[in-house]
Amino acid sequence: MAVVSPRMVMGHTGITWADEDVEAGIKCIAGLGFQNIEIFAWVLKTLHDRGTTDLFTKYRIPLISSYFSADIADPDRRDAEMAKIGEWGDIAAGLGAKFATFGGNGVDRRVFIFEEHKRYIAGFVNEAARRLRDRGLGLNFHPHTGTPVETEGEIRAFFDTVDTGHVGFAPDIGQIQKGGADPLHLIQDYRSLLGLIHLKDYSGRVEFDVDGREIDTTGYACYTPLGKGVVDIPGILEFLENSGFAGPVLVELDRGQNMPLTAEHAVGINKQYLENLGYRFGQKPPV
Repeated sequence: MAVVSPRMVMGHTGITWADEDVEAGIKCIAGLGFQNIEIFAWVLKTLHDRGTTDLFTKYRIPLISSYFSADIADPDRRDAEMAKIGEWGDIAAGLGAKFATFGGNGVDRRVFIFEEHKRYIAGFVNEAARRLRDRGLGLNFHPHTGTPVETEGEIRAFFDTVDTGHVGFAPDIGQIQKGGADPLHLIQDYRSLLGLIHLKDYSGRVEFDVDGREIDTTGYACYTPLGKGVVDIPGILEFLENSGFAGPVLVELDRGQNMPLTAEHAVGINKQYLENLGYRFGQKPPV
């Protein structure tokens, strides 16, 4: 299945590097010719506190989005979480970001019951979206394995409950497939809500130890460089292209404890895969 007209804006997230190696990630992603970048909000805060937010200018790559993680299920944490979201939003918007990719903190999925928290979660995300909108950031919700919204049923129930006039959808196609759903089916159904995409491949299997902890079988939290896993990436890109989605598409590969390749090598594989599909990248000179 070939991509018809590869015209989407292609960026990359910085998650493949450790938080303390953020400059190396920005430099590599920019040097490979990706058009923009997404960085964790807490990492932006560290750069802000250190006075080193000029890295995006230094390496000539725009910050398009920042990933926000918050406790969206515990009412006792509401005030503290909203204050954090506001602070992160001020920093991200001040650096030119247009989007907040927004996900929940981790929960114990063995005992967490989504339906018991659904109304609170939707209300929390609605309020976060309002506060971020006031700062010029569009909130796009990001379902994630191990968080309050993971499965297809939970994703659909979330969007049935939340205010979709202000809350968009930021699917991570690898996360969604890992969570047991068909990512192409979901993005087709929720095309009108798509704000941005995390483009990621998945190995196709998850194993757990005796304590219920996930075993990283790939070195990338069970994900893989693009084209090495089971996700129908060409089919998803073809649908996005044909539906007129212009992006941003943010390629992603999670950092694991024992990555078999350097972050630079792995992200280079992502770029080469997309080039083989017909996407073109503007190589930038070293800074």
